Amino acid sequence: MKTGNANSMIRVLVVEDSKTVQKALVAALEADPELRVVGTADSGEEAVEAAGTLRPDLITMDINLPGMDGFQATRAIMSNCPTPIVVVTGKLDPRDSDTLFRVMQAGALMVLGKPTAPGTPEHAESVARLVHHLKLMSEIKVVRRSFPEARALAALPAARPAVPGNAGQVKVIGIGASTGGPPLLQRILSSLPEDLNAAVLLVQHMAEGFTENFVAWLKHSSRLPISLAQDGMPIEPGQVLVAPDGHHLEVAPGNRVALSLAPPDNGLRPSVAALFRSLARYCGRQSAGVLLTGMGSDGAKELKLLRQAGGITIVQNRESSVVFGMPGEAIRLDAASYVLPPEEIIELLTRLAAPAPALLSRS
Repeated sequence: MKTGNANSMIRVLVVEDSKTVQKALVAALEADPELRVVGTADSGEEAVEAAGTLRPDLITMDINLPGMDGFQATRAIMSNCPTPIVVVTGKLDPRDSDTLFRVMQAGALMVLGKPTAPGTPEHAESVARLVHHLKLMSEIKVVRRSFPEARALAALPAARPAVPGNAGQVKVIGIGASTGGPPLLQRILSSLPEDLNAAVLLVQHMAEGFTENFVAWLKHSSRLPISLAQDGMPIEPGQVLVAPDGHHLEVAPGNRVALSLAPPDNGLRPSVAALFRSLARYCGRQSAGVLLTGMGSDGAKELKLLRQAGGITIVQNRESSVVFGMPGEAIRLDAASYVLPPEEIIELLTRLAAPAPALLSRS
């Protein structure tokens, strides 16, 4: 482990076993006057030690490390000295998707691609994108993780929020999430029943190139079929459709998917705003919108449009959100019919989209 001058606004620990890539990352980050690399680590063991001794403001974490891998290192750091962690990795093989998103489940905030090699046309832009997101992530207050067993989570008593009068009419559920979203979405989708009588349309803010791996990871634990949305495909009950890279995901007339290359909304494409706006326009009372953890305000105004159109609107509560930006803005705008923790969101969605006989028997 090597250490450097720690006198800066944002103190970064770079974890990367390739000396060439490590050197390039350090140079790219230290070119920004607001970032200072205070240490580097070549292995997971070194990363855990450095996190405890240097107490950086942010850690960039590689996944494939000798000995203790990035997943194990992230778990150890989040258990002992919670620190904002961003996974910075190269192009992934789809077989690595499980490892990648397990790292996020362990507490990493975001996954970003490594900058392209110096001298390439995309280098400056890729570095600027990385630096921008690292600065944002450094401001997030993270909490200690205890990693209870999955069976213990499943044993938690489920609350039963009141079901609205138009529950049986809900045919489309739109969900939007950003920072902290992947593990929460995995938890929600793995808990929804296979006879769900509604389609789920999902927008997750994610670095380009990782969405396909995200879908592959979600498939491992869901009883519902999950796939990337395709333009023109029918929206049918019991399926989960995920917005692909670089395209807005919307509902079109005739209950079909529309993928759009319209300009970014809130600086984002796909945006939650585009999804919720289309639900308000074409689905109204037959839809529900769910806004989960995330930085910024994407989808908040449009969730209010959906509520005004008769849709059921749900936001994640402050206590369970990694970042309360998007849900908090929706609450400020009075866009939320319900403000709930994850267990109650799962319970309410299950009841909203239950097959008619099951809904009647539980009312």
